[in-house]
Amino acid sequence: EEQTAWRCDEAIAPCQLLEESILTHVAWGAGSSSGLAAVGQDGSAHHLQLRPEGKLEVLARRQAHDLEVWSVEVSPAFPSLVLTGADDARLLGWDLRESSDAGPALSNRRSHGAGVTALASNVRDPNILATGSYDEHVRLFDLRTLAREPLAETDKLGDGAYHLSWHPVWLGTLAVSAMRSGLPLLRVCGDNAGLKEWARYAVDAAEGEHGSLAYGVSWRYAPSASSWLAASASFYDRSLHVWSVGQPPPLPAE
Repeated sequence: EEQTAWRCDEAIAPCQLLEESILTHVAWGAGSSSGLAAVGQDGSAHHLQLRPEGKLEVLARRQAHDLEVWSVEVSPAFPSLVLTGADDARLLGWDLRESSDAGPALSNRRSHGAGVTALASNVRDPNILATGSYDEHVRLFDLRTLAREPLAETDKLGDGAYHLSWHPVWLGTLAVSAMRSGLPLLRVCGDNAGLKEWARYAVDAAEGEHGSLAYGVSWRYAPSASSWLAASASFYDRSLHVWSVGQPPPLPAE
């Protein structure tokens, strides 16, 4: 029988991981459904477990990178593999079954031209990982061959790809927070062989307006309107915008 680890109306005691730095990203699913991975500005990566009584327990800490770690991800296909991307332009994979002083189990040090800012496993194909970078590209990788060149890569988006969000239903649809270049919507071509932009929100936002420094994006279905919505977060105006998204075009042929 499945047990609920915690209830949303119960307080969870805080767990301080860093004292003189900030945590930059967290991800569920590290090792188990109640496991958490967290990364910090000091280059560290942490493995935590949420206990049934509502306590966060630190299981391991490792020095994953020498520079700031911007993103962490755990694919449902590989729950023991924690992926990290950092300012050193490296994409690394850490096996939670190994000791905390072991080196990375997977490594890609050549594909990104600047810091790796975003990681997102494809919810419809958990072997596929999308990455965003300050080099203004979004890339697709197969986790089974992570050290190889990417399967696909966008043209330059106009600014760094700071956050990525796969659509939970529309096959091959990916939303991007592209900082000063708005929020592009991408479609995967063929068998993960290409990435093409089909729409962009807030592309002409003036300095200080929503989308002029886009930092986050997510999807939500609205039953009352029978449509999909995208929510975007922007830095300068400190606001959250919700916008409707029409049905995407057919997947491009190979």
